[in-house]
Amino acid sequence: MKCTKVHETIQRSLASIHDRYPVIQSVINSLHAAGGRVYLAGGAVRDTILEKPFKDIDIEVYGITSQDIEKLLGKFGNVRTVGKAFGVFRVDGLDVDWSLPRTDSAGRHPKVTTDAFLPLKEACKRRDLTINAMLIDMHAGNLEDPFNGMDDLQNKVLRAPDPHFFVQDPLRFFRILQFIGRFGMQPDKELSALCATMDISDVSQARIFAEYEKLFLLSSKPSLAFTWLAGIGRLQELLPELFATQGVEQNPVYHPEGDVFEHTMQALDGAAALTYATDEQRLVMIYAALCHDLGKATTTRVIDGVIRFHGHDVAGGPLAARLLDRLTGTKKYKKPVVELVRCHMMPVSMVK
Repeated sequence: MKCTKVHETIQRSLASIHDRYPVIQSVINSLHAAGGRVYLAGGAVRDTILEKPFKDIDIEVYGITSQDIEKLLGKFGNVRTVGKAFGVFRVDGLDVDWSLPRTDSAGRHPKVTTDAFLPLKEACKRRDLTINAMLIDMHAGNLEDPFNGMDDLQNKVLRAPDPHFFVQDPLRFFRILQFIGRFGMQPDKELSALCATMDISDVSQARIFAEYEKLFLLSSKPSLAFTWLAGIGRLQELLPELFATQGVEQNPVYHPEGDVFEHTMQALDGAAALTYATDEQRLVMIYAALCHDLGKATTTRVIDGVIRFHGHDVAGGPLAARLLDRLTGTKKYKKPVVELVRCHMMPVSMVK
């Protein structure tokens, strides 16, 4: 992407923020006049470069203390803090997070340290990926990209700014999963090697379920995430029912695409490509596509030289229920998905 186009894209993005919140330029000018440097941060910067819409607006302020930030923001409305230790402020009427640069310690409950004068590159280093470690100067309109995240976006590469820091937050493993499917990007060799061995046992189920849901709701090709999991050797550990479909051969007359796993991945992407009225409908159909042939792993037989899977639809019901327990904590999906799995061969029978 040429610099001129990037500049134009940034200006459109900043203009859209100002249109949404006309007062925000006055806030930025006030912070800048007090010696602050004000940056748009996180996913909004990534999505700006990709020319995608974004909802969350995260702004980092460098060069002035939290007390000064809170005082200046108070000129524009009632200020609330999202935990003083995190250095995040909200102004009533502005759906914007204002924060100080910070560093996090390792672990599920990290100790957060804010530092108004932290070097920009040090602050960006704590981000999970280079594509999320870019900043936009909201006063000057310049892109700050200390870890070449824009190049990684163009090359569709997921890379950690600091590999040693990446593994300190095991949730990032599951964020990688949804980024792979959501943006059609692949981790570089170093990041894949880290993910192949990092300890993810301490991640809460609720956080895992949230990342899987993002994968299914926001991805056009969610299969990429599962083929990556298989490639780094962690599919059996996380999703053993799906792992069992690998290497299960099918009748090539009807399934020239290959084994049951490959067939499932194609069905999954096919379901993701459809248009749905609601997120609930989308999730039900995607879960059903992912689970529909799990029963083939336990029912495969060769009869008169032909591969058969008699009863795989019924056998797949309990397997689908178990796989869903690993993907979502929302119980309302289980019954319709299991019924779709158990009945998915009926249309063929009726046609015959």
